[in-house]
Amino acid sequence: MVDLLGRKKREEEMEQLRSKVALLEEEKNSLALQIERRDEKIRKLTAAAQETSLALKAAEQRLAALRDQGDGGGDWHATATKEPAKSRTLRPREVERLLERLDAVRSPKEDLLSAYVAGGSTAAQSLPTEVADLARRAVSDRGVAVFSDPLIFTIGLVPPFPIKKDVTAFASSFRTGPLREMLEIPVLAVAAHAGETLLGLALGREGFLQHAVVKSTVKEKHTKGGWSQKRFERLREEDIRQHADLVAERLESLLEGRRSIPAYAVVSGDPALVKMIAPAIDLPILEAKIGRIDRKDPAEILEEVYGFVLIRG
Repeated sequence: MVDLLGRKKREEEMEQLRSKVALLEEEKNSLALQIERRDEKIRKLTAAAQETSLALKAAEQRLAALRDQGDGGGDWHATATKEPAKSRTLRPREVERLLERLDAVRSPKEDLLSAYVAGGSTAAQSLPTEVADLARRAVSDRGVAVFSDPLIFTIGLVPPFPIKKDVTAFASSFRTGPLREMLEIPVLAVAAHAGETLLGLALGREGFLQHAVVKSTVKEKHTKGGWSQKRFERLREEDIRQHADLVAERLESLLEGRRSIPAYAVVSGDPALVKMIAPAIDLPILEAKIGRIDRKDPAEILEEVYGFVLIRG
């Protein structure tokens, strides 16, 4: 009888041990799966980072080429975005590709941070240190959007249009919608250069709904000095005023029945000419650095109008 009771007890202990082994085995498999998923996520993000890095280098080369082709002089850009170290300008298509990669990131811990910081806001002070530091580096009156995966990366995007309110969200995915919407904001683009000014109404980054190039004769700059130079400069100023009048007239025609469409006027060019044209625009004005007009495809200017600045942490 004693043996039977002892045997039953041992069998119960063995059954408990088997159950415990099964639970531990299940927990081990679950942890192994989590590690595998984490490693797969790291591999995907690493590959995406490498691909994006190549795209950034290509964008930098194209931007350098565009700057070399530009007139390089006196653009109305006094308070536009400054580009600190570790920053790159992205074209709209590159922005879309980056946003797609951000949208693909997932975290079951809901620790992915999306922070939209308006220009001049102090909201960055309450963010994690690395995120706050990156937001301060943006130095832009248009604000900055910061995306951070605490284990892998932190990046910032300075948009072409102002961020109007501060938003901070921790979630299982990034909140990229507001930046996508900016690629579809309708604008009036003005590339004002003495003798040749582009006016274009765009519903988004894809192209102009309508555009016009205003041309007139404006004397080149005089460099010899003396009385003749002063007289020449007066004549040149008169030419610029006449050109500004032509631009204002064409602008009125371009926006007839459409003034409610553009949210902003994105302007660039000769400071004196821009100042003369500004009263006729009657829209919130954003300053940008836009190169000379590409006669084959004026819509190329929208690549700069809708460009973002990427800042890496």
